[in-house]
Amino acid sequence: MSDIEQFLNAPPIDLSLDEIRAALDKEPYAQQIHNPDEEMFPNGYGLDYRSAAVLIPIWRKPEDGELYVLLTQRALHMRNHPGQIAFPGGKHDPDDASIQYTALRETLEEVGLAPDCFDLLGELGDYCTLSGYCIKPVIAEMTRRSELSLCEEEVKSVHWVPLRHLLTPQNYRFKRKKLDAISRGYFEVEYQEIRIWGVTAGILYGFYQTLAKHIR
Repeated sequence: MSDIEQFLNAPPIDLSLDEIRAALDKEPYAQQIHNPDEEMFPNGYGLDYRSAAVLIPIWRKPEDGELYVLLTQRALHMRNHPGQIAFPGGKHDPDDASIQYTALRETLEEVGLAPDCFDLLGELGDYCTLSGYCIKPVIAEMTRRSELSLCEEEVKSVHWVPLRHLLTPQNYRFKRKKLDAISRGYFEVEYQEIRIWGVTAGILYGFYQTLAKHIR
C-alpha cells in the first residue's frame, strides 16, 4: 500500500494542545514533508529553492475546548494562486531575524494578529513546491483572540476550520490530473463552502504524519 493510500485509510487524530507540543518536540524538523507530486513530476523539482514560512494558528474555543485552525482565502486579483485557501505566510526576507519571525510577520501583515497573540508550539519539516519555494510550517497556539484586520490587497476572507476535521484522513481525496501531458497529483479537503487543496492540503498531510508518529 502506498503512503497516499495508507494516509487516506488512517484513523482520525484528536490531540490536545499539550499533546501536539509534545509530538512536535519529539519529531526532528529537518525531515522534509513528502510531496507526492514530486514523485509524479520529478523534473519539476530539485530547483534552487527560496525560503518561505507559513503560520498554522490554532485557537482553543473556551466553551468546549474544540481546536480551530485559521485559514485565509487569497485575494482574487493576486497574480499567484488567486482565491486559493492558504495559511498566512510568505517568503523569507533577508532582514527577518528567523524563519519563525517570517511566519509571524506575514501573519501580522495579512490578518492583523500581532506576534504576542501566539505561543509557538513547534515546526514541521519543509514543504517544497513546484513554484520554487521551500516552505517552513510554524505551528502556534493563539493565546489571545484579538480582532482581525485583513489586508485587502492579499486576503479576501478568513475561515476557522476545526482541527479535528483537518486531521481526519477520510475527509481527504488525492486528485490526479494531466497538464500538457504531464501527470500531477495533490490532496484536497473540503469544509463547508471552502476547498483546501495543493500546498495547504499537502502541509496538513505532513502535520498529520508528524502527529501520527507520536501516537503509534
